[in-house]
Amino acid sequence: MKSINIVNTGLSSILKYKIMKTTLLVIVLTAVFSGSLFGQRNFEIVIERKLSSAACTLGYLIADKKVICHTLELPWENNTKNISCIPPGSYNGILRYDKNDGWRIQLENVPDRDGVQIHMGNYTKQIKGCVLVGMETDIKSCIVGNSKLAYSKLKDAFYGTSNPNSTPDKNIIVTFK
Repeated sequence: MKSINIVNTGLSSILKYKIMKTTLLVIVLTAVFSGSLFGQRNFEIVIERKLSSAACTLGYLIADKKVICHTLELPWENNTKNISCIPPGSYNGILRYDKNDGWRIQLENVPDRDGVQIHMGNYTKQIKGCVLVGMETDIKSCIVGNSKLAYSKLKDAFYGTSNPNSTPDKNIIVTFK
């Protein structure tokens, strides 16, 4: 009987070892594919343009695969600076902390543009190629409303909290469709 117990104990230890080894492998692979093992991951924003008129372009902002808010942009006018929304495509984003709102995302390498940002606002007269965010829209008037709440939701999605104490190491990628 004692030899059987030793064999069973040995099998049990081997089984426990294999389970621990598999668990560790799953943890490491999860960390690698989420980017957290190397301290950096992507924060992906998609601007899904849904309605375009002669006065504006309206859509949705999706962050990390979750709809966050509505968007308001200028109408498409062949990427003409200050009167057109920017071309569809993917752009890297950087954080800016030097504006009154204390935080915003600025797009890099937009063709023939500079200073294109995602920020608060309600009317197309407040932008020259940027993207405004809001919780509701008025299609007839080309307005987004409750911009402050939408902006707060975007910021929360980026930081993972409404009260951040540091900036996470994330690559920001903004795709316009």
